[in-house]
Amino acid sequence: MVAGTDGRAAVEQESSRLKLSRYVVTSDALADKTNGTVRRALFGTRLGVTLLVSESTWRTLTTGQFQILPTEMLERLVSAEILVPAGEDELATVIQQNKAAIQSPTELYQVIQPTAWCQLGCGYCGQEHSVRFLSSTDQQLLIERIRLRLASGRYSRLRIGWFGAEPLVGLRVMRAMSPLLQGAAEAGGCTYVAKIVTNGVLLTETTAVELVERHKVESAEVTLDGLAEHHDGRRFTKAGKPTFAQIFENLCAVAALPNLPLRLIVRCNVDRFNVEGVSPLMRLLANRGLQRRISFYVAPIHSWGNDADELAMSPEEFGSREIEWLAELLNLGFEAVLLPTRKPVVCMAVQRDAELVDASGDVFNCTEVSQVPAYGSPNVYAIGRVGVGPRSESRLSMFNDEVLKGAYGCPTCPMLPVCGGGCPKQWHEGRVPCPSAKFNAPERLALLYAVSRGRADKWS
Repeated sequence: MVAGTDGRAAVEQESSRLKLSRYVVTSDALADKTNGTVRRALFGTRLGVTLLVSESTWRTLTTGQFQILPTEMLERLVSAEILVPAGEDELATVIQQNKAAIQSPTELYQVIQPTAWCQLGCGYCGQEHSVRFLSSTDQQLLIERIRLRLASGRYSRLRIGWFGAEPLVGLRVMRAMSPLLQGAAEAGGCTYVAKIVTNGVLLTETTAVELVERHKVESAEVTLDGLAEHHDGRRFTKAGKPTFAQIFENLCAVAALPNLPLRLIVRCNVDRFNVEGVSPLMRLLANRGLQRRISFYVAPIHSWGNDADELAMSPEEFGSREIEWLAELLNLGFEAVLLPTRKPVVCMAVQRDAELVDASGDVFNCTEVSQVPAYGSPNVYAIGRVGVGPRSESRLSMFNDEVLKGAYGCPTCPMLPVCGGGCPKQWHEGRVPCPSAKFNAPERLALLYAVSRGRADKWS
């Protein structure tokens, strides 16, 4: 755009061909008591961009009078895709971008369940556990399956997710497979990285070092559902014994290891039973000096082929409490993710090569369906076996096409670009898996404003 009379005419002409994107979230009015100004924080979810604008600018946007906007502001709004071409089908654009990202992956993601056993008997878990380990035959078949996919030349990295049941119970399987997996990555011209989701009972210092050095694990996610009084009432052993003390001390010991490049993540699963245990847990972690060593997040309990969601908080209630937890995390010195980023690939369900192989050698493209009796025998979500040809079509893989056709509530939701539509499996089962940010995005923006104190250099 050009300054001056001719430039201004061009601005007015261009503004007549624009509209306010449907994928915009705004905070409430934010008053700055130091100078009396009132502003709005805007979150353009198409690019995951935040902007701070005056209240008068926001009114201009809502009334469509774009021609009166200063040239620089108009350019910023267009660049952030907060203002978009008037004739654009935004839903089609977002879905097309999602599909393009799915079709052009650089990373092959493979989840492996080395065992079907877990020491815990968590009430909300939908899995059925058995003393089964991925056989040596199926291990070899899986390695060949991975080699074949890497041979396509599409990938530059192989990422392994060790998952359960409880993967550390199957450490001997991990020890057998890790060198073979790393060899397959090298043969395919790929880098290699792994992560693990574990209950933490066996996550000792020695094991943590082995995970990093031998298995190339870069992150470990551990669940603590509050302090002992809450955690032990829901995450106990199959013999009914408590687990909080062991897990917590393991976590502290591993976090204290010097120079260990292992990212530690603590997840707190929350429902009405333990909601009051979240803040005390955060404070305990902070008192042990773990603010800079771990990441912490809270997740609402949901159905896992069972009725666990009957104890869940309403999305609105969870969203309100989450804002309190995010603010407290920041006050305690933790890092906190206040706004989601653009998410073109919602999960492994829509990826053509991403898979989970369970301890029986069955193949899935979702992490929440294996070993779940509610899904039948054979499991309705299974898409193959490790040594039996190509996988079959998944009932979840067409999720983006279904969203485009308006099958769910996603098309008009301003959060679609940053949530990807939520969990395809949950939608298929008749539930509404919208992320908490849908219910508290304005408050998240206000918290971001408060944290940055409105400084312009903190905003795009």
